[in-house]
Amino acid sequence: MQKISSFRRRYLFIAMFAMLLVFAGFSMISQQVSAASTIPVGGTVPPGGTIPPGGTVPPLPAALQGQINIVDEAFSTTGVDVCTKTNIPVTGATNLHYQDQSGFLTLPAGVYDWKVTAANSNCGTTLVNIPPFTLSAQGVLTLFITGDGSTNQPFNTVLIVQNLGLFLKLYLPLITQNL
Repeated sequence: MQKISSFRRRYLFIAMFAMLLVFAGFSMISQQVSAASTIPVGGTVPPGGTIPPGGTVPPLPAALQGQINIVDEAFSTTGVDVCTKTNIPVTGATNLHYQDQSGFLTLPAGVYDWKVTAANSNCGTTLVNIPPFTLSAQGVLTLFITGDGSTNQPFNTVLIVQNLGLFLKLYLPLITQNL
């Protein structure tokens, strides 16, 4: 049996890993296509679906707008408001309590710089700053607010991209190795 050099072994490993990523991507695409073909836009989600709230698929936003759903998973006794950095409450995202959702808010595409504040504090008591994020045209995002404000679980946010938006593409990571 012929021994494979370590140089060839490295490239063989990289090639196999790249193939695995490609096949995983095809699998995810086929699952999304089959799921999308069973749920009409504006229709209902089959039984067992829990997100979006109410079991309905949000309608596609207008060409230059995107959608964001804000979910409060924070253990705050007062509830939370989402405000801009200039202390303006975000319409539809105020007085959220544990496990409340704003529903899909349709907003103009652009960069947003928000913060989470205690409810009914006129955006004055900041619990956590949300890093600036971009809402692309026809993009769909979900923002989770988590934590309880303690040392072990400080307030935090997690932004999930459900749809990148119009004209945006996601590329697989480039795998490199120093030889």
